[in-house]
Amino acid sequence: MVPNKLNRHLITNHPSCVKKDIQFFQRRLDQNKKQKQFMKSAVTVSEKALEASYLVAKLIAQQKKPHTIGETLIKPACMEIVRLMLGPNEVKDVSKVSLSADTVKRRIQDMSSDILGTLIKKIISAGIFALQIDESTDIKNKAQLMAIVRFVDEDSIKEHYLFCKEVPERTTGEQIFQVTDNFFKIHNIQWTNCVAICTDGAAAMMGSKKGFVSCVKQKNPSIQITHCCIHREALMVKNLPEQLSITMNECIKIINIIKSRALNSRIFGILCEEMGSEHESLLFYTEVRWLSRGKVLARLFELRYEVREFLSSQDMYDLCQHLHDEYWIAKLAYMADIFEHLNELNKKMQGRNENILTCSDKLQGFKKKLELWQEQLQKGCLEMYHRTNYSTIENKQLIVDLTQQHLSMLQQKFEYYFHSINTEQYNWIQNPFATNAISSTEALPLQTREEFTELSNDMTLKLKFDEVPLDVFWISIKTEYPRITDKAIFTLLPFSTTYLCEQSFSTLVLIKNDKRSCLKDLDQEMRVALNHRLPPAQLQFDNGRPHHAEAESASVAAGSEANASASASASASSNSHKLCFFCKINDNSK
Repeated sequence: MVPNKLNRHLITNHPSCVKKDIQFFQRRLDQNKKQKQFMKSAVTVSEKALEASYLVAKLIAQQKKPHTIGETLIKPACMEIVRLMLGPNEVKDVSKVSLSADTVKRRIQDMSSDILGTLIKKIISAGIFALQIDESTDIKNKAQLMAIVRFVDEDSIKEHYLFCKEVPERTTGEQIFQVTDNFFKIHNIQWTNCVAICTDGAAAMMGSKKGFVSCVKQKNPSIQITHCCIHREALMVKNLPEQLSITMNECIKIINIIKSRALNSRIFGILCEEMGSEHESLLFYTEVRWLSRGKVLARLFELRYEVREFLSSQDMYDLCQHLHDEYWIAKLAYMADIFEHLNELNKKMQGRNENILTCSDKLQGFKKKLELWQEQLQKGCLEMYHRTNYSTIENKQLIVDLTQQHLSMLQQKFEYYFHSINTEQYNWIQNPFATNAISSTEALPLQTREEFTELSNDMTLKLKFDEVPLDVFWISIKTEYPRITDKAIFTLLPFSTTYLCEQSFSTLVLIKNDKRSCLKDLDQEMRVALNHRLPPAQLQFDNGRPHHAEAESASVAAGSEANASASASASASSNSHKLCFFCKINDNSK
């Protein structure tokens, strides 16, 4: 710059600095550099503190803990650890992490909104999806509607928590549909894209006139409805022959006498300890719990000698005599054995990624077991029931006849509740390269069968089929064989159970407990707690809010354009400050 122009600028704009020496300007320059360095350091610490605040809030939600635990336990604990391990200076940085109850609440709301936004985009882009829906009550007796969604995401079928909404007033099918439909309208989800719904057999859900299912069919007549296989299995085993039913009631009576009184429980526990028993208590029977009956009976059979001794010591001879009766003990042993097998079937149908085909295979396997057991019983063999087989009853034919009667009842109930589980028509999905696979495609259109014929003779794909999961295989060949792949995905997509809803209700009970009964943001808490696919490395922060990396990928081009604009603006700003070095110092100090 020309010296006399610079001098004129100094006199005109900075008259107070005209008579200052060069050391003054040097000091101002050094001061400005220190301020810039301090601001940079402060911003870095602030960003890390913000990210840490979000990550801790995420952990609090996933552990179903109250928001106050952040400032009452986590932050003080971290500060004490840092003070001892790293020194007092580093504690200042930890203290900048905001973990107040209101802050944790806002963080969870931000993350829930981000997760929901990403999920809705994936559902809409997937085209089709399936639902499982169930309803239950919370600790305040408010009806909560739970929904889990399944759809094709990239190279596999994924399952995600969708929503938990309160059902106002009565839990009728129309009200349940209204809550679900409102959610769909808000997020622009179409009922025509929902290919299947799995729910329980309650009248509010399955009612033919005003049930939830009938309301849904008005929106999408072609939708597939599935009654939860686990609920059907529980209904199948509910009824017992008269003799076994009487014995079951007597077992419950014995258990309640011991368990319902605190003194009896303590005395029985001491007795079990003295007799060297593996367990020291019985289990309460709860009819609504799927596995309760089998576990209760197995524990009672295991502690039968201890129970007999206890009842005898308490002068309860009317109940004690049952445990001296070998036939009664044999009936108890059989019920413990058969319900152990039924519990195994129940547990096999639980878990993620269960579909119609996998559940049907397990049910068919159990059906064959019932037939095999009947054949063995006709020979007088009880080897399949390890407790019953070692019974000391003199006339074993009595228990054999009773067992045959119960198995016949189970077979009848099985046919009633699972009359439509034949999956032979879907053999081509489970193994398209099997020799008999082509015969199971007779119901498909000709062009689809032609595609399948080409697929079944592709040896390269046969090698791939053995290496990847079934859903991954079919999705990977969608471009090459679109018709047959669509048929396969339509079969693999529907849920076979409402297990994930039941599991989510367990989470709800932990979150909304007696100490947090007034919690209002239950849906947001549930969404963050049940989402385990948002790793910390994928959280990106912008203006104090987190964004999932996948959600931001669509805006890369816009971001590049914005960066270019910002660079141009920065360049112009830099040129404007070349007029005066001292102006630049003053501007930066501001």
